[in-house]
Amino acid sequence: MTNTSTNRAVAIVGATGGIGSAITRRAHADGFAPLLLMDQPGDALDAMASETGGQAIPVDLADGASVVAAFALAKHAAPSLYGLILAAGIVDNGKLADLAPPRWDEIVAVNLTGPFLCCLAAHEWMADGGRIVTLGSLAGRTGGVLTGTAYAASKGGIESLTKSMAQELAPRAITVNCVAPGAVETPMLAAHTPERKAAISALAPLKRMGKPREIAAATSYLLSKDAGFTTGAVLAVNGGLRMD
Repeated sequence: MTNTSTNRAVAIVGATGGIGSAITRRAHADGFAPLLLMDQPGDALDAMASETGGQAIPVDLADGASVVAAFALAKHAAPSLYGLILAAGIVDNGKLADLAPPRWDEIVAVNLTGPFLCCLAAHEWMADGGRIVTLGSLAGRTGGVLTGTAYAASKGGIESLTKSMAQELAPRAITVNCVAPGAVETPMLAAHTPERKAAISALAPLKRMGKPREIAAATSYLLSKDAGFTTGAVLAVNGGLRMD
């Protein structure tokens, strides 16, 4: 496919999560349209579509048939795709001794296999010169100091998947990059006490947690034309907690 300057179609998988909603709003503010918003069906997805003028497309990343159906529906809304953002995921803190195989399967299905299936469904539809942005995690590098075994393994897999696809899609000038946040202030952290959150913040040189809009800003750059010479990169947005 040939990319044109008028192609502004972006699909956001995980469009209503704590970080995903900030990414969706930033993509809307950046003028991308149509926005194809993919997430679990429900009021949150409908409300985000109404707010941004996007199209709500239900998807269950743990169900391969659901992913295929979601992208079939999305393809009716745009002849080709400029950007694909993979922001969906589930967090789990279970370590090896507490991790049952079915829970491992569930986390890997949503966090790693699901994004792979999305890319498989989208890559031929994407325009040359397009952008794919995945959402990793600091846990993918550290092995999950604060999170669990399956979560860390799935996010490490996302980094490798990103780099592999970056090499494969480079001849079409499609860039593939990963944003890897550290601790971010989202509803997901609501279960932690103020003392626990303060301790997490104290670990980072910047002495705070990230904000969803800061992750969205990193995604915005990687989605932009200015990022055309950046591919296979893992952009760490972690307050300096890990520098490499």
